Amino acid sequence: MLVGNSAFGRVLGPLAVLAALLGFSPVDAAGAYDEAVARALRLLPRRPDQVVIVDRPNESQVPHGRPHVEAFINRGDRVVFLVRQGVTLQATLKGSGVFDYVLATIIWHEMAHVDGADEASAQRAEEQLWREFVTARRVDSIRGMQYLALLEKRR
Repeated sequence: MLVGNSAFGRVLGPLAVLAALLGFSPVDAAGAYDEAVARALRLLPRRPDQVVIVDRPNESQVPHGRPHVEAFINRGDRVVFLVRQGVTLQATLKGSGVFDYVLATIIWHEMAHVDGADEASAQRAEEQLWREFVTARRVDSIRGMQYLALLEKRR
């Protein structure tokens, strides 16, 4: 999601909603955040310049008052901000698994914005990385394809 841009941002994704329904609640341990983000970063084709974990922005800081933002960038900056209270990040804190891959695609989406992509292009980059995870059998193919269909449907 671009902050300071009219493009619609990333909202709570379908898989993240599932995590919320399954009872994932915020974890508060600094080392756990570092470990979770490191696992996701290892899955990326290249690493972002910097990832910073921040508390959820208030509605006035988020375009169109989208309170469920999981990650964002500031235009002109090369930092990917992950929202500490984001459902995907919180699910990733529970241990290694599919949410590591989801978090990696969220970061990849924001990296596309850093590189100048608009929202539609960032979504396509995210979907392509997820497709690669499914094709390489790094995530379950049935659930992976279901999630991919939901990602593609958001446009």
